[in-house]
Amino acid sequence: MQVTVYREDGIVTDATEPLPTLLQRDTQAVWVALDRARPADLQLLTDVFHFHPLAVEDSQKTGQRPKIEAYEEHLFITMHAARGDHGTQLTLDEVDIFFTSRAVVTVSKTGLSALDEPRSRLARAPGRLRRSPDFILYTILDAIVDTYFPVLDRIDDQIDRLEDQLFRHPTSRTLGTLFRTKRTLLHARRHIVPLRDTLNVLMRRETALVTEAVILYFRDIYDHVLRITDQIDTHRDLLTGALEVYLTLISNRLNEVMKVLTVITLIFAVLTVITGIYGMNFTRPFPSFEWPYGFWAVIGAMVVLVVAMLALFRRAGWV
Repeated sequence: MQVTVYREDGIVTDATEPLPTLLQRDTQAVWVALDRARPADLQLLTDVFHFHPLAVEDSQKTGQRPKIEAYEEHLFITMHAARGDHGTQLTLDEVDIFFTSRAVVTVSKTGLSALDEPRSRLARAPGRLRRSPDFILYTILDAIVDTYFPVLDRIDDQIDRLEDQLFRHPTSRTLGTLFRTKRTLLHARRHIVPLRDTLNVLMRRETALVTEAVILYFRDIYDHVLRITDQIDTHRDLLTGALEVYLTLISNRLNEVMKVLTVITLIFAVLTVITGIYGMNFTRPFPSFEWPYGFWAVIGAMVVLVVAMLALFRRAGWV
C-alpha cells in the first residue's frame, strides 16, 4: 500500500499519520494505491473507507468490463491500461478506482507503469489543483487512456509493413498476421469505447464530486477517447482493405495459373488426338509409316500445329 498526500504547499509520500486522520482534512487530497494481490490491503476498503460491498467485491476480481457505478458517497470506476509487450500484441491491465470527496483509491497489480506517469504529472501540477481529488482522478484517467496511443502507433507501422508484403509477396503467414492485428484492434475497441459513458457521467455534472474547474479536463480525456476510437476504426478499415487486396491477388494468381494449365492442356489434347490416330491398328494412307519420311512428317506437322496454336493464344491475349 502506498499513501500519498497532496497539499497546496507540497506532497507527502508514505505519510506516517493514520489514514482516518488524513481523510478528515479538507485542505488536502489523498491517493491510496492498493495491491490487488494483498488481501490485507484490500481490507481497508471496508474497514476505513466503508465502500459498498458490491464495489469491493468487483475490485478483488479481474476481468471486469470498463464501467462506472455511482454509490451514495463514492464512485467506482473500472479501466484497463494498455501495454504492447511484443510488437502489436496487446496486454490490458485492469485498474479499479474508488473516488470520494477526500480521496482516490486505486486497486491494481504492483509496479503498474501506467500509474507512475500520473505521479510525475501531479508533482508538476499547480498546488490548488493537485489538492483536489477530482484532479487526481483526472490525471489517473488521462494517463491510462494515453497508454493506448503507443500501441496504436506500433499497429500503424505493422499495417504499413503488411501492405508492402501483400503487394510484394503475399503468403499465408502474412494473412495470419493480418488477422491477429485485427483481433488486437477489436480487443482494444471493446475496452476503450465504454469509457465514453464513464466520462459522460463525470462531465455532465451527474455527481457533485467533480468541481466545475476540473470538468474541462475530463473533456480533454473524452477527446482522447474519441481520437483513439477513430484511429482504431481507421486501422480496421485499412486491414479490411488489405484483406480484400490479398484475396484479389491470390485470385489473380490462381487465374494466371489456370490460364497456363488450360493452354498446356489444349496443346497436349490436340497432340494426343494425332498420336492416338496413328496408334490405331489399320493401314494409314497418308503419311504412311512405310514411307521413309512419314514419321518425321507427322512430327513436323505436330510442331507446326503447336506453333500455330501458341500464336493464336498470344493474339487472343491468353499467353
